[in-house]
Order: sequence, then structure tokens, then C-alpha cells
Amino acid sequence: MNFLLKIFSLLCLCGLGYSWQDVRNADQTLWAYRSCQKNPEDKDHVPQWRKFELPDDEKTHCYVKCVWTRLGAYNENENVFKIDVITKQFNERGLEVPAGLDQELGGSTDGTCKAVYDKSMKFFKSHFMDFRNAYYATYDGSDEWFSKNPDVKPKGTKVSEYCKNKDDGDCKHSCSMYYYRLIDEDNLVIPFSNLPDYPEDKLEECRNEAKSANECKSSVIYQCLENADKSALDASLNILDEFSGRY
Repeated sequence: MNFLLKIFSLLCLCGLGYSWQDVRNADQTLWAYRSCQKNPEDKDHVPQWRKFELPDDEKTHCYVKCVWTRLGAYNENENVFKIDVITKQFNERGLEVPAGLDQELGGSTDGTCKAVYDKSMKFFKSHFMDFRNAYYATYDGSDEWFSKNPDVKPKGTKVSEYCKNKDDGDCKHSCSMYYYRLIDEDNLVIPFSNLPDYPEDKLEECRNEAKSANECKSSVIYQCLENADKSALDASLNILDEFSGRY
């Protein structure tokens, strides 16, 4: 089953979790890196981060935590790295699982950006290229994956352009809600994505409404967000759409 068919066919799942924790592809990892780089206050750091230079400072600490989280490899509720998920990523990419993975990333952290950064740097000291190869953080690896998967949104294409006329039957907004990362590939709500300038309390209410719905969650969350504050939703999606041209 190709990637978009998977997105559009799993429309009636009613679990309360989210599945943004399985093997990530190059489209999803590119979004993780870029979305963690979009804060205007971080603009001076972004050139370093894009070269995978990770200086020991507060902004970089939180960037590293953001990336692990959006790769589905760090559990913010339990403050632990998901060793099993990281292991699966390496296996599925046909790479040897780094020796000492559990020793270097295992165990709990205190949840701070600094704690996650410190653990990460111990792992990266010996396995930085292993990580980059596993999570498509090289131009060659990323470009190769996109060339083999023409059915996903191409790099640099806005969601509004790519998703035009791609809704699946009665499941409205399935394509755009996925690529704006409000809904994952299994039609489940992603808890850590945000809508810029949209009221957080209303966003959380709509997330909860979509989580409990048995029908297409992309339709439910979009309609809820629109009913709660249409002007804020339109403005927020315009911001996300402009940003989507970066991944």
C-alpha cells in the first residue's frame, strides 16, 4: 500500500493515542527538522543547525529536544528516549544498531532541554553519522527517498498546492491536516503540533473532540477549529502553508 493510500484509507480508527512513533520517512523527518527551526528568535542559530553543528547553549538544547520529539523518538510525558523506536528506525533503514544505544540514551531525564541535549551529545559523540543516516539527515539519503516516492508532497511544494483536490470522499481535509501535521498517517491526532496564533485552549478542545470521534478525525478537527474561531484558523493555516514550502 503506498504512503498516501495508507493516510486516506485508515479513516475510522478511534484509538486515543497517536502513532507518530513508528519508522519515520524522509518527508516526516524533514518536517521535524524544519519545524524545529522556524522560531524567528532562533534565526541566528539555524545556519549552524542545518549543518548539524550543535553548540552548547540554551536555544540549541531545546532544538535537540524538539527534533527528537518530532521524530517520535522522545516521550515528553515520561521524559525518556524511546529506545525501541530508535532501534526499529535503524533496523528498517538496514543499518546496524549502534552499540551502547541503551546505555547512552536509556533511562529517564528530568525533562529539561539541557538534560536531553546532554544525553544526545554523549550518543552523537560516537554515532552522529549513524543518526543522520537513520533519520534521513543527509542530502543524498533524503533526495534518494523522495525520488523513489513521487506520491508524497515534493520538497518545496506548499500544502495548499499539493493537496488541492486530494480529499478522500467524506473525509474532508485529510491531506492538508496530515501535511500540516495535526493528524498523523493513521488518522490520529498529533498532540505536539501547534497552530500559530490560534487560541491554545480552543485547539486543545478540538484535539480532544477529534480524539474521541469515531469518524474521520481530520474532518472533525477542522470543523471544530473553524467553528471555534474561523478567522484565527484561516490566519494560522496561511502561516503554516507559507512554512510548508520549506519542507
